[in-house]
Amino acid sequence: MIGNDIIDLHLAERESNISRRGFLGKLFLPEEQDIIAAATQPATMVWLLWSCKEAVYKIIHRHTRERLYAPHHYVCALQEVTSTIVTGTVTHQQQTWFFRSTGMGACIHTLAAASPSLLEEVQVFTGYLFTTDYTTLLPGRVFYKDADGVPFTRNRYTCESRPISVSHHGKYLGIVSI
Repeated sequence: MIGNDIIDLHLAERESNISRRGFLGKLFLPEEQDIIAAATQPATMVWLLWSCKEAVYKIIHRHTRERLYAPHHYVCALQEVTSTIVTGTVTHQQQTWFFRSTGMGACIHTLAAASPSLLEEVQVFTGYLFTTDYTTLLPGRVFYKDADGVPFTRNRYTCESRPISVSHHGKYLGIVSI
């Protein structure tokens, strides 16, 4: 199972006041708020942690088909932090998921999967949102969503179906597939 999330940092800065009273407490556990406070770029860390929770939420939604807004049920832990990549885990109901976030410039793109090895197998397609013709990013495949809004692609010739995760924010688009 895979998930992804993408954050346009410029749009997030314009649309959200992370300094607003209660904002961090609504989304993050005390340990996560400590990570944010200790970060050299706290605003970027807010959106990094949020994208990790969202990427795992997409995996959970695909599995359960339930839409439940509960950010405190997703616990982030960082493992490796560099200027361009962050890795770590997100725990949800005693299950651990692994993530890798990249970008750290104008956007953050997070991939999440059930294992670190699965993260290595994921095919990543990124672009600008105005490239809405997914066939450009996924040649030979047809994009569709099931009745619960869960995205898939189907091979035009063999009709073989694959799960994908689609994320867009601001001017950025991210798609991951196995």
